[in-house]
Amino acid sequence: MKSKVAWTVQVKEYVNSKAPDPRRRLWQEIKGLVEWDGRENPPRFRHLEDEWTGYSRVRVDRDRVIFREGIEAGRRTIFCIAAGPRNTVYETFEELALDDLAD
Repeated sequence: MKSKVAWTVQVKEYVNSKAPDPRRRLWQEIKGLVEWDGRENPPRFRHLEDEWTGYSRVRVDRDRVIFREGIEAGRRTIFCIAAGPRNTVYETFEELALDDLAD
């Protein structure tokens, strides 16, 4: 099954706001998520817990990208929902997730 990565506007804007080298590393990591088979967790991956079970995050230097895996149109899709520095990304993610649930 072919895989793809999708991202929110927030992720795109955050990554594009970075300097060239960090931006390149973030995009490489995000696009590399399609190679992840979901079974093993490399050290930079963590599954979120409690009310956010089903979501994971990947660490890229001081930044985090929160994502979930799903199927869209018969394709395995990694949905990148929020990106940002470690100290604020979880708050951003919670706001985006709550907004999405309200729709």
